[in-house]
Amino acid sequence: MRSTRLFSNKFLLLFSIASIAASSLTAQTLTKKQQDSAYLLNPGQERIRKIKKSLAKKFVNFVGNDVSLFGSLALSKQNINDKGVTAPINYLYNTVNSNTFNSGYSGGFRIDGIYKEKHRYALSFAVNRVAAGNNYKNKYSLSPFIDDFTHFKADNNFTTINVAAHYKKLLPVNAMNKYKFYAVFGPSFDYKISRISNEQLINGAGNRAIINGDLGAEFDNKGYYVLYAHYKLGVNMTSSSVPVQLNRFEIGMSIKAKDLF
Repeated sequence: MRSTRLFSNKFLLLFSIASIAASSLTAQTLTKKQQDSAYLLNPGQERIRKIKKSLAKKFVNFVGNDVSLFGSLALSKQNINDKGVTAPINYLYNTVNSNTFNSGYSGGFRIDGIYKEKHRYALSFAVNRVAAGNNYKNKYSLSPFIDDFTHFKADNNFTTINVAAHYKKLLPVNAMNKYKFYAVFGPSFDYKISRISNEQLINGAGNRAIINGDLGAEFDNKGYYVLYAHYKLGVNMTSSSVPVQLNRFEIGMSIKAKDLF
């Protein structure tokens, strides 16, 4: 009985010494910061860490990614085909038709980068205030009783959000180590966020979504700023009883955000 008790006491003593040694070794191996990180780690943080690691692997070929802020003057005109609308209210042609480019403005931010060290691109997000001159393709008359008229009155002042993806082709112009010229092209998308008038809603003529084809040129002054001129040709993204073709010229400048703040 006594030998059993001695054996038990020795076993407890050895177990205590081993536990103290293990905890001492762990404390020496891990720094205070590492211990805190291990203590604070949770499943949510681990998932976020894995997602970040996965994205870093997928986008390893996208480098540069300089963020710039930009603003521009936008000259706009829309061509309107109201042949599909017959409304009880008609509008005198000369009062709604101007066939000119009116001025609006645009502002937002863009990300410029390089894919696989040779393909330059620009992704942008903007808010546009469009003021467009209207050019009605159809003219109707009931002479000698009524002057020339049109069946539809389009909204020519509205606000959109715009998302664009552009490919930038470096042009062999001048000393490229000092100044760079680019040809720019790609798609963009506009969505009207302002209120649509009642006239636009007649016979389903209202259409918020516009898809554009963009083409332009850019001048990069040693990375200090970029001057650009873009032309956007937009059409209704979905079918409409009044197809609209929106033409825009944007002339503006972008500056890297890190140089402004």
